[in-house]
Amino acid sequence: MITATMGRCLHIYDSGFQCIGETLDETDFCDAHQKVVPFESLPVSVWRKALFRFVALILLLVFLIPLYYTLREMYLGPPVKAQEVW
Repeated sequence: MITATMGRCLHIYDSGFQCIGETLDETDFCDAHQKVVPFESLPVSVWRKALFRFVALILLLVFLIPLYYTLREMYLGPPVKAQEVW
C-alpha cells in the first residue's frame, strides 16, 4: 500500500526551528505563513515612457554605430590587392 505524506511548511522561525504545519506541496508554506501581497502597478506616465524610449534609442545607437563601421571596413572596403603599394 502506498501512502502519500503531507509536506512540511518551509517557514523557519527566528530560533532556527521549522514550522510543523503541513502543506499539500513539499515546496510550499502552510496557511498561517502564506502571505498574499496584491501587486499594485505603477501609474503609466508619459514622461517615463518617453525617457525609456530615449534611453533605448541611445543604447541602440551605441551598439549599432560601431557595428556598422566594423562591417563596412571588413566587407565594403576596397579589396586587399587594391590597397597594396609598390
